[in-house]
Amino acid sequence: MMKNMLLALLLISLASMAFAQNGDGDDLSQFFNDTRDELRDEGDAWVEGQVGGVGAGASMLVNLGRSFGPGQCGDEWVETGAIVGKWIIPAVMVIIIVIMGIAIIYMMGQLFSLPNLIAIAKDEAFQVGVTIARILIIIAALSAGHTWYTLAAQGSTDDIYGNPYNTDMMDAAMAFARLMVSDMINHYSMLVMYNMVVHTIFSSTMWFGVTWRAMYSFNLGPVLKPLIDIIGSALQFLSLGMSSWLLHVVTLCLIKRWMWVLFIPMSILLRAFPHTRNAGEALFALAFALALFYPFMFIFDYEAHKIMVWNIADPKDAVSNFIHRSGLLSVLAPVIAVMFLMAGVFMPFFLGAALTIGFELIYGAIYYIVIMSLLLPFLNIFVTLTAAREMASFFQVDVNFMSFLKII
Repeated sequence: MMKNMLLALLLISLASMAFAQNGDGDDLSQFFNDTRDELRDEGDAWVEGQVGGVGAGASMLVNLGRSFGPGQCGDEWVETGAIVGKWIIPAVMVIIIVIMGIAIIYMMGQLFSLPNLIAIAKDEAFQVGVTIARILIIIAALSAGHTWYTLAAQGSTDDIYGNPYNTDMMDAAMAFARLMVSDMINHYSMLVMYNMVVHTIFSSTMWFGVTWRAMYSFNLGPVLKPLIDIIGSALQFLSLGMSSWLLHVVTLCLIKRWMWVLFIPMSILLRAFPHTRNAGEALFALAFALALFYPFMFIFDYEAHKIMVWNIADPKDAVSNFIHRSGLLSVLAPVIAVMFLMAGVFMPFFLGAALTIGFELIYGAIYYIVIMSLLLPFLNIFVTLTAAREMASFFQVDVNFMSFLKII
């Protein structure tokens, strides 16, 4: 009789807690909502590459976006004033130095009556003319690509094309790379929250029976072990994918900032000496491909992403619906724990909602890992190196850029 009374009191207390709406559940719900909103705000600021965002805890992401924003990776990329003014100055200075060296060789040949030096000076003067022609070809190609992008993006309301800071293909490619990092961070964060719930279930003990003495207990750990392993692997590979896209952001920033300042002048210097001329040709071809085809491939990736992203679920909405509509955050934390311990109540809920959302999150993680972090970047590098090889072959220089693919 005493046991029945205690059991009745326990059930009454649990029932009263189930209808209680106190600060604990609101705090959990507010934590999820604040985390989701902060990820969205900081992701938007990161994609735009501008100073923005809320909260001191997100300053690292804001500062990172500011460091690799359009204004921090150099001035305008292919604007007429930038090419003729700031960007072309180092190349012109190197060409003047090379011409002065050729003039000195020619004067020494005339002074000492050495026909070999005069012939060398004339040949090198011709090579300088070829170098200037290469630079003009690069400028013309970049200007044509900029004109195409400006006409294609004019009047667009897209998040990438419609951003006033993305004035050319290079800035748009960097914005898309930052968008991929932001999307992967959102997916990673939602998967971590889901993983927290699954690990709570993983370590919980289920009880069922008719009396306190006639009860059976079991643990869902062995049942959920495959799901736990899949989630863990997805989190690891997502972190690797985020690192690879951060590397793309850095690479595009380096190309924009240092191509005209370092790569082109170095190519001119290497072409000025007969023994390193092939290396200069290879560097010219590689710089041309990285400046034109590499950012264009990111635009291609963005168009493919806009089509394929509709096939995956939004992780923030999926986890939010799972947590809020299921009522997990509208009751006390002890009631949640009791529900986890009741196999008859929890198992239909978990199999009907949580497991489905888990597979949706894993499906989205596979999309970002396999397609967006492996296949498309490999295609970008392959097309870029192929264009560089064909550019070098056009000027009768045999360079095997494909060996870089083995390293990658």
